[in-house]
Amino acid sequence: MGLNKRKLKGLIECLDERNFDGELSASNVIGVSTNKTLIPTKANLDGVNLLPYKILAPGSFAFVADTSRRGDKMALAFNDSVETYIVSTWYVIFRVSEDARGELLPKWLFLYFNRPEFDRFARLNSWGSAREYFWFSDMEDIEIELPPIEVQRKYVAIYEAMLTNQRAYEKGLDDLKLTCDALLDRCKESSTWEPVGK
Repeated sequence: MGLNKRKLKGLIECLDERNFDGELSASNVIGVSTNKTLIPTKANLDGVNLLPYKILAPGSFAFVADTSRRGDKMALAFNDSVETYIVSTWYVIFRVSEDARGELLPKWLFLYFNRPEFDRFARLNSWGSAREYFWFSDMEDIEIELPPIEVQRKYVAIYEAMLTNQRAYEKGLDDLKLTCDALLDRCKESSTWEPVGK
């Protein structure tokens, strides 16, 4: 299997769509964590003008260019839902360009961004004095070894299967905890039960 070495420039495009029509409200505001997930915003939105907020459409990425206050991780996430969100104007929004969809899967690119090596690269290539920034132009300069699209699909399928298994395992643990808690409650109600150590 041959790998194709490519810079992201030409494969991704920066987006700057705004909420100028006011169609999206405070309930659509989302944040981005250093765990590479979308999270409910922690911002107080009372009286905030949401019209200049950027639109994060399905299939788009968002990241925070200011890397100086986030330790060794970069706040970046992929909107793999069917929902459209809005984010602060401080975020950089981009997507895999339409012309590059036959070469680069957005979900495979997100797997690439989840690697600790990417976080180290972004921190190393952040620039500034009082604050350090990793801009979209820096993102475009990233050189990746791009496997064929069929291989990318396999990696994504394996990753998604692992996530499904992990969720099933976690749900099983939650169910087991509920069962144990219910059993303990029944024991406490029994007249024969006494706490340990008495």
